[in-house]
Amino acid sequence: MTSGIHHITLITRKVQPNVDFYAGFLGLRLVKRTGGYEDATQLHLFYGDAVGSPGSLVSFLVWEDGAPGRVGHGQPSEIAFAIEPTSIGFWLTRALQQQIPMSGPTQEFGEPVLRLKDPDGVIVKLVGTNDIEGSTPWTSRDISAQDAIRRLRGATILTEKPQETAAFIERHFGFEETAATDSIRRMTSASKDIIDVRDASGFWTSAPGTGTIDHIAFRATDEAAVKAVRNTLENEGAGDTAAHDRKYFYSLYVREPGGSLFELATDAPGVLVDEPEDTLGTELFIPAHFQSDKSDVRVTLPQFAMPGEPRMTARDLPFTHRLKQPENPDGTTLILLHGTGGNETSLLQLGTQIAPDATLLSLRGRSLDEGFPASSGA
Repeated sequence: MTSGIHHITLITRKVQPNVDFYAGFLGLRLVKRTGGYEDATQLHLFYGDAVGSPGSLVSFLVWEDGAPGRVGHGQPSEIAFAIEPTSIGFWLTRALQQQIPMSGPTQEFGEPVLRLKDPDGVIVKLVGTNDIEGSTPWTSRDISAQDAIRRLRGATILTEKPQETAAFIERHFGFEETAATDSIRRMTSASKDIIDVRDASGFWTSAPGTGTIDHIAFRATDEAAVKAVRNTLENEGAGDTAAHDRKYFYSLYVREPGGSLFELATDAPGVLVDEPEDTLGTELFIPAHFQSDKSDVRVTLPQFAMPGEPRMTARDLPFTHRLKQPENPDGTTLILLHGTGGNETSLLQLGTQIAPDATLLSLRGRSLDEGFPASSGA
């Protein structure tokens, strides 16, 4: 089995701050933008190294204006990226300059660690380590190859069943326990990726939503390896499993004994299967089973600008809305007001058909959706 972590998937509430943090501040490359496989109207973004290598990837399901989740046991709580140990000072200075919430640096298992918070409040650790080899970091004007993020270092999982969780990771995904503290078991793969299994006994349970980590995906060599693990899980009575062809990888989903969702994903075919390296991450892809509705699907997805690109000024309006700007705006604005049971995306397709070059402002109704009374009464 190929060793280590393939990708980690999180949920974000606002796409633009997410892009600004992961592509702008952290300097990762946006390597793939797609519609969701179950719901094409949900934007899914992948960030990674220069070529989108397995092991470098962190992805986000965009739940625009979605309800916040709750971090608790039965869920990962932190993600970690690997950097050169000598680059901690660079990232400390950069975080201070850009007013990124942070703490540290501290020492964890003999490594310098700087803790940051992303725009959704997820803890992102930058870990100084010499264990990572063969990376192809993405560089930018203000982040050199020396200081750039190498790849994922790992994640922390909260569980009320630390012994069972650790044994599950070791048995099915090729990690082994290499160190421990009073509350953490450190699991390490042959490729030096780490999973910290933290005992969260007595802590509250997790709840899905924005600002949480949805799942951790481990690496598999090929589809046959995924199917072999699935057979082992089923023979073991490990619970429900689900396998899917995600175009860029074939994968299997299962929950470990403590409740966290795991995925096993193949390295191939990879993110370069439908885009060349020089333009990687620039095109929006819609899953094949939604292709017949491609034009309508695209207009419902939230827009964003990459760092340095022109963008609309963001305004903190006191209501949920979606602002959609066409490629060639004609200077007009069409305001869309839906009826009961709709939301801010319901009329975007119709609005585009009525006025293709108008800016669309679609509002979510407030009388019921946000707890406002339908009338003041007498």
